[in-house]
Amino acid sequence: MIVVMVLVATAVFVIFRLIPGNPAALIVGADATSGALEAMEAELGLDRPLHIQYVTWGWGVLRGDFGDAFGSGGIAVSSLLPGPLFRTLELATISMILALAIAVPLGVFAAVRAGTWLDQLVRLFAVTGFSLPSFVFALLLLNVFALRLGWFPVGGYVAASEDLAGHIRSITLPAITVGITLAGILVRFVYSSMLEVLRADYVRTARSKGLTEFVVTSRHALRNAGIPVVTIAGLQFGLLVGGMVIVEVVFSWPGLGQLMVQAIATRSFNVVQAAVLVTASVFVVVNTFVDILYTILDPRVSY
Repeated sequence: MIVVMVLVATAVFVIFRLIPGNPAALIVGADATSGALEAMEAELGLDRPLHIQYVTWGWGVLRGDFGDAFGSGGIAVSSLLPGPLFRTLELATISMILALAIAVPLGVFAAVRAGTWLDQLVRLFAVTGFSLPSFVFALLLLNVFALRLGWFPVGGYVAASEDLAGHIRSITLPAITVGITLAGILVRFVYSSMLEVLRADYVRTARSKGLTEFVVTSRHALRNAGIPVVTIAGLQFGLLVGGMVIVEVVFSWPGLGQLMVQAIATRSFNVVQAAVLVTASVFVVVNTFVDILYTILDPRVSY
């Protein structure tokens, strides 16, 4: 985890220094004098050598200090992250639960009914969900359920502490957009894993003992087919935390993705670096949890 975080921090620091554009020039404006520009660069620490900037920033990160957001009047980056991170994690968690609730039953059902028209129908859903871009599906949902029917708001965020019903309505369409798209990916892995397991010798043995098809499928097949699915679900959850930029922008969801878009537009390096580090941390923690979950699904796995 430490090696991954150091590599991510270094890559992000270097990449954003290579992007054209001077944050100091954006803050002081195009009509500012060279003296004002140099003074702003000195205030932001951009006049120092890159290795000095990196060491200073890295030492601050180790102490939990990501610096101040450029052009914010001294607002600490650490104070900007908790709210967007919580909202992104909330949306990602609900979307993942919805995706698993759709993908697991459909994948198992299609594998058990392999070769039938029901199998073809489920695979058609998987291909459609996997192929349809999330922003197209988002705009379709907005057009039907927000603009035409008026059941849900067009966008925005309502805190649960202020209005629980309004919060549920505001998160429904983004969660469905991400959940359906993700379900199309997961159902393919559930289907292929179940097909492989259902052909295994121990499944035939369980059937020969007179066990019902439900017991064979749920107790013997599904548990062993779960390891590849859990792996992909963990990877996809990590990708959701850092990759829901389009959905958050379309639905005006004030999450981590939208924060990074705004920070990139203003060249606020400190905010982007902190957001990427937090995203990488979530990704690493989730995948570590997935590794631990292997031992629960399959006791033969040990470390």
